[in-house]
Amino acid sequence: MTEKQNKTPVEALHRGLSILEILSADLSGAGVSLAEVSERMQLKRTTAHNLLKTLCLCGYAENTGSGYYRVGWKLQRFSRERNLRNFSRDLALSSLGVLAKSTGESLVYAVLVNNRRHVVARASGGQDVQVNISQLEPDHACIWHTVTGRILAAYCLPQELEPILADEGFPGSQWQGIFTREHLQQQLDKIRSQGWISDLSGEIFSAAVPVLGSKSLLLGTLGIHLPVFRHVCERDLELIEGLQEAAAELAKNLLASADKI
Repeated sequence: MTEKQNKTPVEALHRGLSILEILSADLSGAGVSLAEVSERMQLKRTTAHNLLKTLCLCGYAENTGSGYYRVGWKLQRFSRERNLRNFSRDLALSSLGVLAKSTGESLVYAVLVNNRRHVVARASGGQDVQVNISQLEPDHACIWHTVTGRILAAYCLPQELEPILADEGFPGSQWQGIFTREHLQQQLDKIRSQGWISDLSGEIFSAAVPVLGSKSLLLGTLGIHLPVFRHVCERDLELIEGLQEAAAELAKNLLASADKI
């Protein structure tokens, strides 16, 4: 087969994908220099730079600001979506079920897909009086309406927040009377700082924590809801710790399941 026949139909696309392979193989976290990309690809520096610039503009690569490049936010999102494709409802329910049984309360696992919150698993604690979790945490609802949605917004990639705001707007009366970006960022930073969120609304107490994968990449969120008459303030920390333990187990199981594919 001649050299001409060996060439790919769109050589620029082939080169771009090859550069992504180089960036993805870097485990140092520092990134790969333009000079190294140019050398390994056997390309002129100007050509390599233009390819990298295009990948950055499209979100597939990122310039660290010091002449080094690493994979961009879209590849991180693809990694999360890969885990979702391999999601097992039974696997999630096994993690949720242990905590639901020990607390006797309702639990929900939600994820972020296309800038929207989606509930993918629920578990009932079996108490005589239960929160109607399907009504409180519907499959699709405004991201600001529930504690699980606020966790997703707080831990999503920075580039995902803009389309969320474009779709949902500011929380307003749904959460803290937030109508400005500065106020919203303050509340999201607060959630990330403490690692959880709680809310007492009407007759229901709710709390949620993130489910995080490697390098703290968001996988989803685990939330719990209980009637206010069963809520004991002194046990909030114990409740949060139980959620965090269940979230860690769920993340471990999800990642292990993905690795088998």
